[in-house]
Amino acid sequence: MDTLKNILQKQSGTVLPIVLIFIGLIAVNTVFLSTILQRDISLIKRIKDAEQARYMAEAGINEALARVKSNGFASRSDFSGTMDTGSYNVTYSETGGRYLTTSVGTVSGISKTVSAELYDNTPTALNYFSAAGNDVQINSLIASARIVGDIHANNDVYLKSGPIISWLRITGQVSASGIVKEGTRYDQGSSDLWDNHVVINGDADDTATVFESADRVTFPTFDFTEYQNLADDSGDYYDTDQVFNGVSLSPSNGIVFVAGDAEFQGNCTVNGGIVADNISVIGTLTVNKSGTRNVVMARNGDIRIFGRLYTEEALVYASQDLASLQILAEIDVNGIIMARRDIVMWNFLTLIDYTYAYVSPSDMLGEDGEATFKLVSWNQ
Repeated sequence: MDTLKNILQKQSGTVLPIVLIFIGLIAVNTVFLSTILQRDISLIKRIKDAEQARYMAEAGINEALARVKSNGFASRSDFSGTMDTGSYNVTYSETGGRYLTTSVGTVSGISKTVSAELYDNTPTALNYFSAAGNDVQINSLIASARIVGDIHANNDVYLKSGPIISWLRITGQVSASGIVKEGTRYDQGSSDLWDNHVVINGDADDTATVFESADRVTFPTFDFTEYQNLADDSGDYYDTDQVFNGVSLSPSNGIVFVAGDAEFQGNCTVNGGIVADNISVIGTLTVNKSGTRNVVMARNGDIRIFGRLYTEEALVYASQDLASLQILAEIDVNGIIMARRDIVMWNFLTLIDYTYAYVSPSDMLGEDGEATFKLVSWNQ
């Protein structure tokens, strides 16, 4: 029989390989589990990055919608942005009248795309320098007039210039839902001297291309309650007719609101916008761009210009007529002018210098009071 010592030696020789085998299995399992864990961690990170990339893409779409709401549909242009976790790149495209906004969000090299289709409900009058719900009448009898931008009337356009020292020069498209009278072409034909100095895109004497029987344009409406509240909050609200004489107005909320008629005498400046029932410019009114509500707006009636109106960049809007009413009236507008009825620059001597600039003031709505754009679909 084996002694106890021999038995223990034999068992010891058997246990050692078993221990080594277990150690090896543990090591293999550790490596295996570590590999699985690292793979899972990597997968979780990729899932997290992908989700964050989608959030980044959505952030780009949201910024795009905010820009369109603030600056208008026509202001769309590609842009990019960054946040703590990644970046986004937004592009615009148009296919068959459908407007698509696409945002690509990227986080740690992983990209996700989100797109949105928008419907443009912007009033089409904003595409023209000068638009009237009825007639546009411009007469440069003893003066030189320069217009850079398109002109449209939902009825007729009348253009005339003096035969000797005067010129009416238009660079842009002239259209009407009715007819376009260059000088007096419908009365006397192309030999009339009034026609010779009406120049449209370099062509005079009834040779210019004009567009008649054109589609009517749509006009904006405005949230006057919001304008009034903003002016009230900043102390720029007037509850009755006002005569401003030699003043400089700088409303902190960007808008002066007169619940009545506003008359400007002497040299006046508005840094922002002015809203009143009717507006009369007797002296000089200079409107400088400030904020997002750059308007000269007669909400219930007319804008009547006896003196000088200058805008750095503004929407000049009359719910009825916009007219020059005195010899030597001067109108120098960068932006857009529009009237729901007539635009009449037909005085004996009205000095005109117009340059179109797209303007989309805050709190502007579509013709029927709807938003200027609609979100059709959101695609992830």
